[in-house]
Amino acid sequence: MDYHALNQQLAQILSQFDLNQSLGGGSLAIYHQGNLVTALTHGSAQIDKATGAVTPWTSHTLSLNFSTGKGILVTLVHVLVSQGLLDYDTAIADYWPSFVQNGKQHITLRHVLSHEAKLFDITTITAHAKDMLDWAAMLVNVEQMGLSTPSLTSNTCDNDENDNWVAYSALVSGWVVGGLIERVTQQPLQQALEQYLLAPLGLVGQVYFGVPESVLPTVAAQMRQKEGANKPVLAEDTESTLAFYQSLPFYPDWQAIANTDKPLTTQAVNSLYFNPSCIDINDYKSALVPVGSRQFNYYHPLSLQAKIPAANGVASSVALVTIYAMLANQGEWQGQSVIQPQVFAELSRIHNKRIDKVMPAVMQWRLGYHRVFSLLHDTTTAFGHMGYNGSMAWCDPNRDLAVAFVHNYDVTMLGDIRQFILNETILNFFDSN
Repeated sequence: MDYHALNQQLAQILSQFDLNQSLGGGSLAIYHQGNLVTALTHGSAQIDKATGAVTPWTSHTLSLNFSTGKGILVTLVHVLVSQGLLDYDTAIADYWPSFVQNGKQHITLRHVLSHEAKLFDITTITAHAKDMLDWAAMLVNVEQMGLSTPSLTSNTCDNDENDNWVAYSALVSGWVVGGLIERVTQQPLQQALEQYLLAPLGLVGQVYFGVPESVLPTVAAQMRQKEGANKPVLAEDTESTLAFYQSLPFYPDWQAIANTDKPLTTQAVNSLYFNPSCIDINDYKSALVPVGSRQFNYYHPLSLQAKIPAANGVASSVALVTIYAMLANQGEWQGQSVIQPQVFAELSRIHNKRIDKVMPAVMQWRLGYHRVFSLLHDTTTAFGHMGYNGSMAWCDPNRDLAVAFVHNYDVTMLGDIRQFILNETILNFFDSN
């Protein structure tokens, strides 16, 4: 395969990802057939406010990846299942007795990983977003929390009137899974992560749930166009942005799917992959927006140092893609079995195909991973996890392919289409060669 041609194409795309933003950058890494074939970077990871000096991105730059880190967390779980420390169908309370409170006695790891546990409402266990900084207190809150049900008006797109609904546990799942890991390993989460997953893959020092203070200066900084903004500001598409979209070889396919000859905006393309009309704002806020979120900054040093496993995973693109390269090889890595074959069969199996009550799509949840979003290619066997900012990491065992993209642009996945452009471009290449 002509990987050089692929990398030229992807490098050009990365250079155009600035769109109408002057700040930020990112890194893209690809493994194919056990080899790192792409390690591209673009833009600024940090800018010194005093001197204006720019630190450029590298493929080993540490980056806050929000929920993309969930893929790392659940991969650790599958390693522990492989080693007999956990079982998908044993009640969590059997490992963690105080978890039994308020109707959770039958909740299993499988329920949590497939987002069918009815444990999605962060507002029931926080008085303020800053509560999330206290790991010990949040574990107690999770022990005491009860089950939640979606709003009665939730997801008009979903006609399933049964109780078998799916609701993405965007934040709560991190304390459930992280707390469970600490109990069965008898180790702090980071130590367990390093021993059971990172060390076998040679990735110690490249992945964190709770960044050490000494490492903070190496993490890609938040890049915001407007000083003091509390949340990403969606800028209007410029003519150059629209021209970039129109230059993509699959743009006519997008237009055909949208059934229009008019130029497609960022939001129009995004709506091809996500269906915003399926979001119930109450359920979305319950899962993702604790009180005080506008004042909570995940890039703040205290936030980066905290353990918030569902939301503040920090890793380099190369580390992320290496983890998924192991998964693309069905749990084998450099001659060692990291995840047992029977465990891999379970983690990669689709557990539900219903529209998620929190996310505006059929997520096709596996055990901790969701489907890869493509409109133009068969991704039946592909799985991974995206983050709030549109970062992503995924694999496809059938293609023996793994991909990771991290960045520090000031965007959200519901207002950005970078991951979709990359997915379609990469899949175009590998499916045509």
